[in-house]
Amino acid sequence: MTPAQAPLTLLRIPGDSPEALDTFWLREVFQGDRVPQLTLRAVLLGSGIGAITCATNLYAGLKMAVAFPVAITAALLAHTAHGAMRRVAPGVAGAPLSPLETCSAQAVASSAGYATGGALVSVQGAWLLTTGSHPPAWALLAWTFLLSALGVLFAVPLKRKLVDHEQLPFATGTAAAATIRALHTTGASSRPRLSMLGLGGGIAALVTLVRDGLGRLPYVFPFPGTLSGMSLERLGFGFEMSLLPLGAGALLGLRLTASWFLGALLIHGVVAPRVFASGLLLPDGDFLAWSLWPGTAALTTASLLHFALEGRVLGRALKGLFKRPSVAPHPVDALQVPGRWLLAGLVVLTPATLAVAKVGFGVPLPHAALAVALSFVLCLIACRVTGETDVTPVGPLGQVTQMTYGVLLPRNVEANLATAGITVNAASSAADLLSDAKTGHLLGAHPRRVFLAQLVGCAVGAAAVVPLFFLLVPDRSALGGERFPAPAATVTASIAQVLASGFSGLEPGTRAALGWAALAAAVLTLTERLLPERVRHWVPSPLGMGLACLLPASTALGFFLGGVAAALARRANPGVQEGRVVTLAAGLIAGEGLMGVVIVLSQALW
Repeated sequence: MTPAQAPLTLLRIPGDSPEALDTFWLREVFQGDRVPQLTLRAVLLGSGIGAITCATNLYAGLKMAVAFPVAITAALLAHTAHGAMRRVAPGVAGAPLSPLETCSAQAVASSAGYATGGALVSVQGAWLLTTGSHPPAWALLAWTFLLSALGVLFAVPLKRKLVDHEQLPFATGTAAAATIRALHTTGASSRPRLSMLGLGGGIAALVTLVRDGLGRLPYVFPFPGTLSGMSLERLGFGFEMSLLPLGAGALLGLRLTASWFLGALLIHGVVAPRVFASGLLLPDGDFLAWSLWPGTAALTTASLLHFALEGRVLGRALKGLFKRPSVAPHPVDALQVPGRWLLAGLVVLTPATLAVAKVGFGVPLPHAALAVALSFVLCLIACRVTGETDVTPVGPLGQVTQMTYGVLLPRNVEANLATAGITVNAASSAADLLSDAKTGHLLGAHPRRVFLAQLVGCAVGAAAVVPLFFLLVPDRSALGGERFPAPAATVTASIAQVLASGFSGLEPGTRAALGWAALAAAVLTLTERLLPERVRHWVPSPLGMGLACLLPASTALGFFLGGVAAALARRANPGVQEGRVVTLAAGLIAGEGLMGVVIVLSQALW
């Protein structure tokens, strides 16, 4: 008998306490003991898809500093590819993939395609621009795998709190679960869901093809008019011809997206004109390169303060890794990654990381050890921000590490970049694990097998993306030209050079902006914490406000419109529209991601 599946609309596990949440999930959702999950064919399928997606994301990152949402794309590719294999060679392909096998293939591919290439695009590109040469190939290969695996381990103690009990949205993970449910649902009830998934995917793919493939649409239609003497186009206000923010906004909710748009109005509409008028930036300067500083301060302050306020909960989670709890554990605890696995992994990976940092990149051992410890703290921030906003701020968090080592090791640009690489790789891997854990949680997957799939993906991604990086970027001359502008690498290299002299490299006005942004984030976080539950949702999200500093105002508008549209649809008919909103949003995200991968791959080959 086929196990019952949790409904597609189950985006939150009901329960008023952690024990109630765990009990409901184990009784009504969990299928990991009855359905095939981490099978050989799922791993092989995910590895093949991961090798392709990490290649395309590396190319796109060098070209445009863009990373496509791999999770949904991988789920669709796994389901479609195996379906094609069953038609061509049914004896080899076997029975249809189970939903949990698709989940495992997606986890392997997501880990390989997303979590292993970000540091190559930004930090290692900056290393090449700064030093003029690559680090040794063995060092870069070991570095990429070790840091990705370390990030996966760092996320383990956070999974129970952020995914199981707080149930943060993790919009891409939620959309991936909805996609897999729709792909594996049969009968008349599946038709509206699959129709919405196909409709969203088809429209988003068509828009992306016309925009990026054929060049017939601009990416942004700028708004006419001026504000404080500057054109709205110059300030970044416009309507983006991208449906991905609309889909993500529908999953993130109205409070977060409204806060994001409010922050965009303030930072781009009020602050930006004053920054240009004060002379902090030249008239043709890049405002986002400046606004990342207050954005980083806001995100860091809000996330650290939130975790400080939840210090007892986090302390219990960490304490549970080292000693047996005094109370009887819940049966769900037996399904999690054992503490001894985590400790064994840290004992192996941490010394290996320090050795590669010292021998391959010249970072002194004490400073490398501090960078690993700092990266754990920054992984907490990355995971929470990703959970609430679906954006992993690896760039800003890398800047935190760069700022730290601008003080600790002034004039040492190489150490500045290498330690930033620790943060970027570890944070992206940690956030990716929890996003995949969210998918598995909603599907009823065995948590331990999701973790193992992620580790496999780290190895696959490192083995695929590092040789490709050397192939695409053989020397310094390959970066900065028309083929590979490498904007992320250029910005990272510039910041490292500025911070080589410490905080004195920042303008006084920029340092003041950091302070004001940190103060505003702290006030919003405390206000949100202290107000009664019934009015708390009216307080702007400090994470949404901070992210507005890192992206154009046009992108914030797209997220906001998606949140508004989803809220209106749910209000009109909550029971019917919830599942359709989720699958339509998943289709919008997947359609643009798939077509983007196809376009990038065709450009790379031809």
